[in-house]
Amino acid sequence: MSAHDAAVPLSAVSLRLTDEVGQAVLDWVAAGDLALSSALDQHVAAVRAALAACPPGELGSAWQAGQAAHQEARPRAARTRAARSQPTRPHPAQVACPDVPFAASPWHADVAPPLRLLLHYACGFIEAAVRADWWPGEDESATDAADFESVRLAAVCRLVRQAEAAAALPPGLR
Repeated sequence: MSAHDAAVPLSAVSLRLTDEVGQAVLDWVAAGDLALSSALDQHVAAVRAALAACPPGELGSAWQAGQAAHQEARPRAARTRAARSQPTRPHPAQVACPDVPFAASPWHADVAPPLRLLLHYACGFIEAAVRADWWPGEDESATDAADFESVRLAAVCRLVRQAEAAAALPPGLR
């Protein structure tokens, strides 16, 4: 563990908020929201890509990746919130898919990122989001359920479940 890792403790409040918000979005996906399901898959891929660049022993790098994920998305999320108040549809040239990696092999499931990295990523992401004045449910409208932050937290929750399930398997089946 590096010296920076000791300076980045896990926050119980951040982890609780991640669980509450993430589970609410996962419930909407389970209820059949296909657009939200697609967005969730993209966020899962983005979190995987961010954590793939983090050395497993350096938890501070995962925390910083969470911070960076929110900082990079903040202008885009602000534009999305502003666009919700306008009923106009975007021009097709303005819609772009994020550049995220897909599965390395169709024959093997992707390995779940380490649980510790996921937890530090979540704490870094939540801290950056709250500092940027995001808080879940402020608008109380159904459209806020699918904001960038909420869907990213649901992606982290999905990956945490996968990591926990993988850890429960015998070593020969992982």
